[in-house]
Amino acid sequence: MTSTTTGPARTDEDAFLAAACLALRAPGEDDPAAGRREDPLDTLGWWDLLTDLADPETRAAVFTLFRAQGRELASSTALGALLAEPLRPATGLAAGTVIATVTRRSGRNGPRHVVLGDVTGKHLLVDRPGGGAVVLAAADVTLRPVAIAGRLAVHELDPDEATVVVTLDESTAATARARSLFLGRVALACEILGAAETALADAAAYAGTREQFGRPIGTFQAVRHLLAAAATDAAALASVTAQAISLDEAAPPHHDEIVKALAGRNGRLVCERALQVLGGIGFTSEHSHHHFHSRVLALDALLGTSAELTHGLGSRLRQTRGDTAVPLAALLARPPVADAH
Repeated sequence: MTSTTTGPARTDEDAFLAAACLALRAPGEDDPAAGRREDPLDTLGWWDLLTDLADPETRAAVFTLFRAQGRELASSTALGALLAEPLRPATGLAAGTVIATVTRRSGRNGPRHVVLGDVTGKHLLVDRPGGGAVVLAAADVTLRPVAIAGRLAVHELDPDEATVVVTLDESTAATARARSLFLGRVALACEILGAAETALADAAAYAGTREQFGRPIGTFQAVRHLLAAAATDAAALASVTAQAISLDEAAPPHHDEIVKALAGRNGRLVCERALQVLGGIGFTSEHSHHHFHSRVLALDALLGTSAELTHGLGSRLRQTRGDTAVPLAALLARPPVADAH
């Protein structure tokens, strides 16, 4: 997702990121025909891109939208649409009309089905691992708003109370489920990256203007170390997401879990270090930091938290035998690598 282009020249990806940020930032105009405001995703032509994920440039643009959403704290149905895309052809419905729900774990109520963004006029796809999937008309579903920080529009629903429009058997759903999770986790990682990047940029700008002892705090070594560490974490996440997008279906097994786990971890670290730089003002409601920090935490909770995914990967590694898993004792027994200097 990062670009090595310097000077006035910009890559197509950079241009799309700028255009996406602008479209998401604009208030939009009323659309009398739809009875609601114009969808920024329509303005960007994003729905047309969704059906051509096999093309590398198109795929990069699809995921760039999520990075822009993180930067602008925008909320849309893009995640649900991307999750639904591997299953959508089997429903016979058009692209952009099917939005997948996401399972959110609640400490009080257990797993709950939620949907992100405005699903007016859409169909909702509810995946039930082991029991196939069903498609419901959003108009027939009662949506209850969930109060989540980070300016994320989330609604909870009970699919058992709605009329089923389409039913997909488990054999059909199972073949697309892994692909759906891969796309969704990489998209969430991109959005976490965008939110973390803005939190870091705000902290760096503040360090350049806030003065102590007659000079900007950004000149102090401790502050510079915090910003450098945060920038390193953000750059690592940008590199990993770019690799996942490039590899796509050629990625090794569980690659999406690694990307999502790293996103949750690095996103939190960037925001925590940015908050240390901001100091007291970062804890106030007047400053925007809490919105970006909250967005990172909210997205980390979807499709597996960094802690859950890391634990799962570790458990799987312990169970693995053969060349792919090296016992810790064997690593410790290896002679140290000679210093090249």
